[in-house]
Amino acid sequence: MKKVHIIELGSQYTHVIWRAVRDLGLEGKIIGKETSLNEMKNCDFLMLSGGPGSADKDNFYEIPELLKQVHSGKLFLPILGICLGHQLIAHTLDGKIGRGKNAEYGICEIEVEKEGILLQSLPKKFNAWVSHFDEVKNLPKGFDKTAHSSVCEIESMENQKCRIFGVQFHPEVWHTEGGEKILENFLGQ
Repeated sequence: MKKVHIIELGSQYTHVIWRAVRDLGLEGKIIGKETSLNEMKNCDFLMLSGGPGSADKDNFYEIPELLKQVHSGKLFLPILGICLGHQLIAHTLDGKIGRGKNAEYGICEIEVEKEGILLQSLPKKFNAWVSHFDEVKNLPKGFDKTAHSSVCEIESMENQKCRIFGVQFHPEVWHTEGGEKILENFLGQ
């Protein structure tokens, strides 16, 4: 059975991510952000949860080093960042993050620009549960923007070559239309 490590960054939805992974037939394990680099690499997939922190201010221990190794091709490990995890990926890999226009939780219509891997078989527009306190403002090198909304220019991004993906919204909650399909697309690689 394939293993998925879910790094807990303070999200109230981390256990929902774990349950979604289990429901898709994979073994999920929640680990802390202070987990060693070797233990983080000891899985088939890695997911970074959301959370209330700030990607450019908080200590994320060895997560940035792991992201750099995957991005440089020294390590092959598919990674999905959700909300804060998405921002952490961008910040670590020299993208830019900043304050969002709309810093609240709620439903927002997402518009798919490019299906890529993550958004395959989703409608061109779907509703998702979002939080835009901080958001990705500029993509890291090698990433494509795959979706936007009226309040956030980069709702999702991916680097297919490195298998690193990020979404500003929360695919793990029932409020997000097609959320299970997004997780299935990520975990089905």
